[in-house]
Amino acid sequence: MGPITGRFRLTWVLREELAIGPGPWADRHLLRLQQEGIRGVLSLCAWEELPPPAGLREQFHTRRVVLPDHRAGRWPRPEDLEQALAALADLAALGPVFVHCVAARERSPLVCLAWLMRHRGLSLQQGLDYLLQVHPGTSPLPQQLQALTGLFEA
Repeated sequence: MGPITGRFRLTWVLREELAIGPGPWADRHLLRLQQEGIRGVLSLCAWEELPPPAGLREQFHTRRVVLPDHRAGRWPRPEDLEQALAALADLAALGPVFVHCVAARERSPLVCLAWLMRHRGLSLQQGLDYLLQVHPGTSPLPQQLQALTGLFEA
């Protein structure tokens, strides 16, 4: 899948802490991240899905934790989400973080939801309702939410 065309949309989930959006693939996207005060970028997609733009690693603290999406032939496991949360925590210690997958519909909302549950004490439903309000494209699938449920039941 090639880059998503159109306007680059960054949504603050938690102001000056956690932002979400589609994967950055152009210089103007990196500029927007800088203008918003983003310090770290957590990518949840494979390099082949969305190669990072030149300069990403030089301008931001970056981590990549590949989570499967609906096309992968498998669903994320609780340990996959735990790995993503650990990477997000490392980046968050350095400043505001931008979390992305390709389209910001499944994987990045799932990780942001896990963050809200763990660090803000929200229930799954409260977190999902909140994300749907601030980031209307949110649409993790039931099988992805099962990994989240497994993470918090463990």
